[in-house]
Amino acid sequence: MLKCLSFNSSPSSSTVQNPSQDGTPNISDAYYRAVHTTSFSEIRSNVQAHVHHLNPTRERVQQALALSNPESLTRLFSAFFDHTEAASDLCLNLHHCVLRARALHAPLLDLFRTLDPSHPSQNDCVRALDLFHPFHTLPNPIPDSHTFSAIRTDLSALKTTLDRRAARSLRSLRLSRRLLRGSAVCLVVVAAAVIVATVAATVHAVVAIAGSGAGFALPVCASEKRELARLRQLHAAAKCAYVLSNDLGTIDALVSRLRAAVEGDKVLVSLGLERGNERYLVQEVIKQLWKSHQGFLHQVEDLEEHIFLCFYNINKARLLVHQEICSDSTS
Repeated sequence: MLKCLSFNSSPSSSTVQNPSQDGTPNISDAYYRAVHTTSFSEIRSNVQAHVHHLNPTRERVQQALALSNPESLTRLFSAFFDHTEAASDLCLNLHHCVLRARALHAPLLDLFRTLDPSHPSQNDCVRALDLFHPFHTLPNPIPDSHTFSAIRTDLSALKTTLDRRAARSLRSLRLSRRLLRGSAVCLVVVAAAVIVATVAATVHAVVAIAGSGAGFALPVCASEKRELARLRQLHAAAKCAYVLSNDLGTIDALVSRLRAAVEGDKVLVSLGLERGNERYLVQEVIKQLWKSHQGFLHQVEDLEEHIFLCFYNINKARLLVHQEICSDSTS
C-alpha cells in the first residue's frame, strides 16, 4: 500500500485514507492528492523520458542562500539542498535500473503470452531454453539494498542538527519576550514616578519616556521577527528531511524485495539450463517463472510509483524551504 507523508503535518500525524469506489479505504488521501497533481504527472513524464529537473534549480538556491544569514544557517540549508539533489540523482539512476530489469524480463514475458504456462509443449521448452541463456548471463540490474543508506544517514544527522538549532532559536525568542515584558514594567514605574514628582510636566514627561521606551523596544521586535523567520526555516527543513528520509527508506525496502525476486528467477533459469534435457523439469521451471512474473510486474510498478513520488516530494521539499528563505530575505 502506497503512503505519502505530508509536509503540512507533524511527523507523527497519521494519514487519512481515501475510500475506493466500494467504500473500502485502500490508499492514503495524501498519496491520492499527490499523484493527481499536474506537477506529479509532469515529473513522471520527465523521468520516463530519462530527465528530471530539480525545482528550484541549483542556481536559484545559491541566489537565495547568498542573501541569508548567519553563515551557520547558510551551511545547514546548503547541506539540505545538496542532500536532496544527491537523492534525486540516485532516484534517477535507480529508475534506469528498473528499466533494465523490465528489458531483462521482456523476452520471457513475450514467451509467456504465446503459450499455455500450465501445459508447456516440447517446442515451448526449446524456445524457453534459448531465452534462458541471455537471462542467466546478464547481471541482476537491481542494485544491492541500502542504496540510499548514506543519504538517509546524512538527512537524519541534518535533522538532528536542525532541531538543535531550532531549540536555540526558541530559547532566544523566549528570552527576548521576557526582556520585552521587563522593559514594559520598568517604563510604567518610571512614568508613575515622574507623574508624582511633577504634575505640571506630566504630559511632557510621559511623552518623552514613551518615546525613549519605544526606541528601546523596536530593536527587540526586529530581532524577534528575524528569529521567528529563522525558526520557520529550521522547522521546514527538519520536517522535509524527516519525510524524505522515510521515502528513501521505503524505496530501499522495495529495492531489496525486487532484487530478491530477480535473483529467484535467475536460480530457476539456472536450474532449467542445468537440466535442459529433462522436459518435465523444464516445464516446471516455466510454470514457476510464470507465477513469479506476476509478482515481479507488481513489484516493478510499485517501485516505480514510489520513485516518482520521491521525485515529487524532493521538489516539494526544496520549494518549501526555498520559499521560507526567500520570504525572510524580502521581508
